[in-house]
Amino acid sequence: MKKIMVLCVFAFFMPLFVFSQTAVTIDMALNNSTAYFNGRIPAKTKVVILNFVSDWPKLSDYVIEELIGYIVNEGTLTVVDRQNLESIRKEMDFQLSGEVSDETAQSIGKKLGAQTIISGGITAIGNAYRLRIRAISVETAQILGMQNVDVAQDSRLAALTGTAYAGPVNVTTNTPRTTTNVNTSPSNADYLILATTGWEPNFDSKSALRFTINREIIDGREREVLNVDQNLSRGDSNWAEVMTYNETVAQKLTRGSGIRFKVLGDGKTWELRIPIKETDADSAHHRAAISTRKDRVVEIDIPYTQLKQPGWGKRAAFNKNNIRGLHFGRTNDSQGGAGNSTIKIFDIEIY
Repeated sequence: MKKIMVLCVFAFFMPLFVFSQTAVTIDMALNNSTAYFNGRIPAKTKVVILNFVSDWPKLSDYVIEELIGYIVNEGTLTVVDRQNLESIRKEMDFQLSGEVSDETAQSIGKKLGAQTIISGGITAIGNAYRLRIRAISVETAQILGMQNVDVAQDSRLAALTGTAYAGPVNVTTNTPRTTTNVNTSPSNADYLILATTGWEPNFDSKSALRFTINREIIDGREREVLNVDQNLSRGDSNWAEVMTYNETVAQKLTRGSGIRFKVLGDGKTWELRIPIKETDADSAHHRAAISTRKDRVVEIDIPYTQLKQPGWGKRAAFNKNNIRGLHFGRTNDSQGGAGNSTIKIFDIEIY
């Protein structure tokens, strides 16, 4: 009898030098798994997160609930309510923390009105975990998708498993990448130090903007983060942005040919603007869209050749030798319109 090992199986990182290249945090693993299955299962399919095999009940419950949350928030698949699962479990005499045969899983899926079952497990290998996740069709038992993910130990995983945590490790984010005009990565990149960049708020009288620069843990690593919170009023082209005209920043931008950074946003579209000196009294702006995904880290890569000048303001060709500064902001004619919006920007790299 085939055994169903369909949600997630974690395998902690073997030797550290291997996992520094491939391991992700538990939350990023679930995030990535959601993106993977959204691409494998037809939209609007009714899915049920069935069971999670592990030696740690708290971890099993956490993975199930978090994965449900990721899938619901993504909005591509329809998650079936699990409220009747306990009575079905007792009726069919199976454990949610143990392995379940394909035949049993199909029967449960039909009782819950699901079309696809997602289930799995987690095992420890050395000081690492291995996540294996699989989805099967309730009607045919066909495997619709499976992926394996290496997950690095962090404080959250340690708390869920009751194991020791020796501090942060160098893991990769391994996020599904949404990019703007992806470019190759030159070796002569230059990162901005946000705390010494001299950011300033800039907004129209009907809008509001706040920003801070903090050190935060994102994807299991401590990062210097520019947090921007804006509230745009309704009306014609109201705007708010954080900007810098720091001479050091301008010089770095002048030496480069593009800018790359990461954002953790709220699903709204922001803008990057680079002002160039036109006259002593005025400047022209060139810009590119920044498409964010709610609660997801997105890497943005913008070569200067892809910057566009908006229809308003002075017209001037882009000349990187005349760069004056750097802006991040949003107008209410951008996707998402008026209202409050927040974004975290980090790892700003000029190449």
